Amino acid sequence: MTILTVIDDAASDVVWLGSNGRATLGSLVGPSVDKKWLALGGWLIGITGTGPKIEAIKAHTDEFPKDSAHPFEVLQFLKAAYEKFDIGETEEGLKRYCGSGFLIHKDGAIWDFDNSFCLSEVPRGAYWARGSGMDLAIGAAAGLKPFMRSAKDLTRRALEITIAMDVDCPGEVLVQTFDREGVLSDPIA
Repeated sequence: MTILTVIDDAASDVVWLGSNGRATLGSLVGPSVDKKWLALGGWLIGITGTGPKIEAIKAHTDEFPKDSAHPFEVLQFLKAAYEKFDIGETEEGLKRYCGSGFLIHKDGAIWDFDNSFCLSEVPRGAYWARGSGMDLAIGAAAGLKPFMRSAKDLTRRALEITIAMDVDCPGEVLVQTFDREGVLSDPIA
C-alpha cells in the first residue's frame, strides 16, 4: 500500500505533498518509483495503492476535462479511464476502484476520494492523508503541528514517522509541491 499526504500552504501559494517511495502488494515491496501524482490541466491527481491506475489516466489524457473547475468532472474522467483498463470490482452492487486518493485544483482546493469515488472536501490548511498509513500520518501531524515551523517540515516529519511505524508504507520520504500555476515539483530534499 502507500501513504499520500496533503496540506495547502496559502502563505506560500503551494500545496505540500508527501508520499512514500515504494508500495506493497501483500508482503511484497515494489521497486523505488513514485507514480502516485499526476498533474493534468490545472489539476493534480494523487492515487494510492498499486496497479495501472496512473497508466490508465495517462492513456486517456486527451479526454481529460481541461477547463473544468469541478472535481466531479475529474472523477467522471477517472472512472471512465479506469473502466477502459478494467480496473475495479463490483462488491455487493457497489463498484470499487482499488485505491483512494486526492484531487487538487491549482487554486489550492483539495478533495479526497475513497475507492468508490465518494468525494469529500478537505478544509483549507488541514493536514490530510490517504492510504494504508493515513491514520498514523494524520495523528502524527496533529501532535507535531504546534511544534513545526512550516508545512514542509510538518509534511516531512509526519511521513518519517509513518514510514518508520507502518510496515505497509515502505520506502523513502518524498516531499513535493503543487503550485498555483498547476506545476508539480520534483521531490524536494
